[in-house]
Amino acid sequence: MNCARAPRIAITLAWLLTACPTTTTPPPRPPTVVTPPTVVTPPTVQAAPVDPIVHVGSRGWHTCGVRQSGTVLCWGKNTYGQLGDGSRENNPRAVRVVGLRDAVEVAVGLDFSCARRKGGAVVCWGNDQDGQLGGGKGGRPGVFSLAPQPVFGLRDAAQISAGDYHACARIKDGTVRCWGNAENGQLGTDTQRAFASPRTIPEVAGVVSLASGAAHVCVVDARGKVLCWGRNTEGQLGDGQTGSRLRAVEVKGVVDAVAVASGTNFSCAQRRAGQIACWGDNAAGQLGGGARGQAKRHEPVAMAGLAQVVELALGGNHACARQNSGRVQCWGGNDAGQLAPGGPGVGSSTSVGRTAPVAVRGVEDAVSIALGARHSCAARKRGDVACWGGNEFGALGPRAL
Repeated sequence: MNCARAPRIAITLAWLLTACPTTTTPPPRPPTVVTPPTVVTPPTVQAAPVDPIVHVGSRGWHTCGVRQSGTVLCWGKNTYGQLGDGSRENNPRAVRVVGLRDAVEVAVGLDFSCARRKGGAVVCWGNDQDGQLGGGKGGRPGVFSLAPQPVFGLRDAAQISAGDYHACARIKDGTVRCWGNAENGQLGTDTQRAFASPRTIPEVAGVVSLASGAAHVCVVDARGKVLCWGRNTEGQLGDGQTGSRLRAVEVKGVVDAVAVASGTNFSCAQRRAGQIACWGDNAAGQLGGGARGQAKRHEPVAMAGLAQVVELALGGNHACARQNSGRVQCWGGNDAGQLAPGGPGVGSSTSVGRTAPVAVRGVEDAVSIALGARHSCAARKRGDVACWGGNEFGALGPRAL
């Protein structure tokens, strides 16, 4: 594909109709092989929405955004109803999640979605065959929901995160509770394959930040230390070792963290002074210039050339940072144009990863960022959302509204 000739396309969000939830026999789990990506460019938005998007979440090939009013819009892949509109049709147009009017945060898994409500309750929708909806009824093939359902016993969550087939919540008391797939130790146990309702992670307390990778979890505690557990084949736990961990281990050399983010098989920490450090898979250069030429790192390496970071977002094999100015800079894999080196989806893509951050031109006022498998999205101060990169299953949203 000649990415240099990719068309420019408008990316904004709009009100859409909802549908009533239904339950039908689900299809098999989606294949891991995807079609070649389409690189798309959004032009400048002419007017800000009346009800702006203030927070976005993404993983895999769908994205959700929280409006200022508390309603949630989702777009992209919808095999298991992860868009929450009552259907199972992939949709490049943003659709409204049924019955959700008080959301403050979204967390998106591979084929499911969750939202934290204003009072601290959590709801999830989509695939539940690994118990990732947390309602107590999943954990077996053929279970899914086309509309939000409550996560059992969660009423005081302060933050949520989602991996491929599991989800976690940081509770207001500083503990962490997780549910869903447990095959790699990401739920702090090896006693069974899945948990359909939340369980408290042992020996983890005082947590101030939480992030989930594909099959691992990392947190920052009140001391500024980063703790991780779960899968560790690529060094994504940062303890200098390999092999899954059922108990939280300390990431080496990071004692001043304020936030953590996790991608598929790598993680990064935002440090107190605004710098970042990353560890784990580096096949596409997603750990940054400090790990150039190394396929993986089991301990953190400093990310050079980036400061004043206020938010990190990690995807399949790329990463982006939002700086306090609202500028977004990205690095790592760029096979679908997910770094947008010349602007969102400008078509300058390459299979060779970039280890130095690239500024995303045209997005200098971001308030929230989220990354999927091969695409990136930013909610902007003016209230619209810009997305760029691969457009599998409509992951970039509507072509025109």
